[in-house]
Amino acid sequence: MPHPAHPMCIRREAGNQPMFTATPANKDQDLLSVAAEVQRMVECGGFKPIPVEVAVKQLSLGSATILMQHRVSLVEALEAHPKSVRVTIHDGCQVVSWYGVTWLGPGPPPPQRVPEPAPVAWSAASEPAALQPGTCSIQRGKALENMNQLAGTQELQEALQDFARCLLLTPHKTLLVSELGCKMAPGSRAFLRTAKLRAAQLLQCFPDDFELKGSGPATAVTYLHDSPLVCFRPQPRLRELNNARFCRLLKLAADVSECYSAQGVTAREVLDCLNDCLLVDCRTLTERSQGILPNSVAACDLTDRNLAGGEWVVAYCCVGCRAAKWCTDVIQNSRPGSSLVNRVRYLIGGIASWTHFGGQILDPQSRMPTKKVHCWVPELASFFPVARSGYEVACPVEPNDGWGLGPSPTEALGTASGIRYSRLRVLSWEVRLRYWPSVFCVEAQDILDEILAGDKSGYILVDCRTPEEREVSTIAGQGLPVITSEELSSRAMELLWDSGYTAVTFCTVGGRSGVFSKRLCERLVQEGAWTDAPQALSRKVLNMLGGIASWLHNGGGLTDSMGRPTKRFHPWCHAFLDLFPIENLEFVMDEARPDPADALCFAACKMTACEANEGVPQKLLQICNVMPREVISDSLTRAMRSVHAYED
Repeated sequence: MPHPAHPMCIRREAGNQPMFTATPANKDQDLLSVAAEVQRMVECGGFKPIPVEVAVKQLSLGSATILMQHRVSLVEALEAHPKSVRVTIHDGCQVVSWYGVTWLGPGPPPPQRVPEPAPVAWSAASEPAALQPGTCSIQRGKALENMNQLAGTQELQEALQDFARCLLLTPHKTLLVSELGCKMAPGSRAFLRTAKLRAAQLLQCFPDDFELKGSGPATAVTYLHDSPLVCFRPQPRLRELNNARFCRLLKLAADVSECYSAQGVTAREVLDCLNDCLLVDCRTLTERSQGILPNSVAACDLTDRNLAGGEWVVAYCCVGCRAAKWCTDVIQNSRPGSSLVNRVRYLIGGIASWTHFGGQILDPQSRMPTKKVHCWVPELASFFPVARSGYEVACPVEPNDGWGLGPSPTEALGTASGIRYSRLRVLSWEVRLRYWPSVFCVEAQDILDEILAGDKSGYILVDCRTPEEREVSTIAGQGLPVITSEELSSRAMELLWDSGYTAVTFCTVGGRSGVFSKRLCERLVQEGAWTDAPQALSRKVLNMLGGIASWLHNGGGLTDSMGRPTKRFHPWCHAFLDLFPIENLEFVMDEARPDPADALCFAACKMTACEANEGVPQKLLQICNVMPREVISDSLTRAMRSVHAYED
């Protein structure tokens, strides 16, 4: 279901008509697009049947809108196009499956299907001897899903090297895919048959090595190197990368526009009724010089005559903050009873969201289609589709150009960062109370204040993140030593007892480092290495509340592996990207990699922290019965300090 802040239907004042009206003429085409999406859903799931309830939850916002407008269920939409997707009953549950493919689900096939021959298992007698068993018995649709594992097989590497040699024999290292199929070696052809892949499907997984242009029989492939590579490495699938970026964009768009009262509309909805909308460009002249949206007028050139019509007025900028501000001002300054109040909306996610939906961009001079788009500030470039999508994202800055209407980047991104910091603090306390309540904590701001005052207090910073994260950057200690958790584990007594340091552990948001601190203290006490009171050890190992994210929010810096200042940072996983400040940071990570298993428990705290918990007093009472008295006193002292500035 759509988010309540993103209404799928915007009501007109007159007649209460929906903004996007379904008509019988386009009903069949709309339902066909829904069936096509479900078919892709089944294909991406390895052609295994999907329960109808699961398919409904995975539908895009556009498809859900279509079903609501035409007042049909998903099953009714799929039954209207039985050649695209089948709806059957299996084990008492309605499931959808792709029409005409071999049943790959567990147990017997569902009823009401045309009998099909069983798949023939691969055998050494049916294929050339050169084919190794690493690619045997690959289910249809599974090769693309497991391309990273498949890339390690000798058969795939030999097939790609064969393709490269064929292309290098041509004048421009280019061939039609159909011609390449005729020239490939028998071993390569056997691999494609066994993996149930087409040559174009395989080559699309290696965009850094092979470039494909065109579609269908006219698809041409070009090899991008001068000799066959020893090892080809696949790149993440384009859709997975763009989906990850789009999810981050929606979170950012909600943060930057939260302080405005205007209503938003999605890019999909605007594309569906583009001819009935007046688009208002709230960006700067420099941004507009790169590309504009169709049917758009610059806000500075807008007149009362433009707004006097009955069409919808949709304002847009880069990510939505300036457009939301413009809409809010228009609504507040409109005459009482004006129809404009009910017709003005802002584009959620701005032009960045427009590009994710494949919307057309025009050159402002020639009015011809272009792929150039301005991202306002460099930090927002990573929220646009990846370069392989075809868009050219740039950020040239002209002097004295200003920021257009609404807030400046510093104001907009600063507001969003403040919202994220509040979210981080709630999460960090939830993580502390759940996973390491007995560990003393310290605020990043307290350490930075002591550094500025020249009082280092014998701190030593301990990075508890993975080597991959530390390789990108770590905390700039500004005179404080920074070591790894492995080093502290091996030299704990030397550093804490002999040298008298106080260890401050940190990770991304404080979860892993808090657990490390807890286990380190327990180990030292159990081994008898710490002969003093256990309470004294607790004061020697502190955890930074909120981790490196809190450090960055409070103005702390980063250094790379060579000790040089840097803006590059590894956020560990997608789950915590919406907790970091946006300005002056460049995130470095594998955008297609799923969140690691050890991050899921801490990520679950985000949902718990945002939900209203009726049992808070009881929960606090339980925690107070478990936590040491010194830890409770420390927590209350910090709470008192944080509210001291308020009169009440």
